[in-house]
Amino acid sequence: MAELGGLRSGLIPTPTRYGWSTAAELFVMLSGYMVGLVYLRRPAPSRAIWRRAGRLWLYDLALLALVLPLVAVMPGEELAFWRLDPFAADPLTATLRFAALLSAPRLLDILQLYIVLMLAAPIAIAVQRRSNALLIVLSVAIYAAAQLWTIGLVAAGGSKDGLPDRLAWQMLFFVPMALGAMGVHEPLLGGLDRHRWVAAPLLALFVAAAFAKGHEPAIFDPRHGLTLLRVGHGVLVLLLYLALLTLAGGWTRRQPLAAVAMVGRHSLDCFAGGVLLTYGLGTLWLRLASGYDGYLVAVAAGIAATVALAAWRDGRRT
Repeated sequence: MAELGGLRSGLIPTPTRYGWSTAAELFVMLSGYMVGLVYLRRPAPSRAIWRRAGRLWLYDLALLALVLPLVAVMPGEELAFWRLDPFAADPLTATLRFAALLSAPRLLDILQLYIVLMLAAPIAIAVQRRSNALLIVLSVAIYAAAQLWTIGLVAAGGSKDGLPDRLAWQMLFFVPMALGAMGVHEPLLGGLDRHRWVAAPLLALFVAAAFAKGHEPAIFDPRHGLTLLRVGHGVLVLLLYLALLTLAGGWTRRQPLAAVAMVGRHSLDCFAGGVLLTYGLGTLWLRLASGYDGYLVAVAAGIAATVALAAWRDGRRT
């Protein structure tokens, strides 16, 4: 969005600016892991997961209803950026496709992907009950086939979107789900705590990726969707975060890390609020054409509002 407004430098650092993965990869991996860690230990995991998927679907519909009024004030370029142009051209068809989990505007597509993966989870659970290793191997094989399908589609002038893209993304959900069922976080965190030096090579790899971005082979072109480079970078970022948290030790209970943990405890509410803040503040920033200073104010306001929402939810829970 910042680039859409003409900014090219001094932007808030994110993994995407220094590599190939996005927050979406981390979100899907962590979500899959939590399903394996929490839901698979319940008496009827499939039923619990489907209930969760239904709740998320309602969240997604509510977010769409709150975002759609902005269509009236957006020019064509912004509508295309947010992928809201179908709602401007044919609102009924676009809304029905959204409700059927077939397409979604930017940011809402992450939640929609999560819903689709949750709905498919009972199939993966049936495989996982036989063997975690079998689920991992099968998921990786489906990913490989989906990527070959995507490469063929793009070479023929088609698009990565649709079924092949979702078949690729399932690996980032179901492999972590199997790992969550195995509880691999305990030996992983224990190993990082005993070998804290690991943070240094992970950081070095992250920096090297930042310099290498833009020089990757054509096979890793973003048009090919969830490439192996994106997957690898996403895993690298996750491991780096875990290593840095291990190094932080008791500092994680102090500000500002305590605020980050508080947002994590209310991830769904903060995600929903973040979507609305991003759309609202982004649209306002573009309308006012307030430049770099306005960009910084909008980012600060978004962070403050998200933390305030998490604090409010934390207060209600206690």
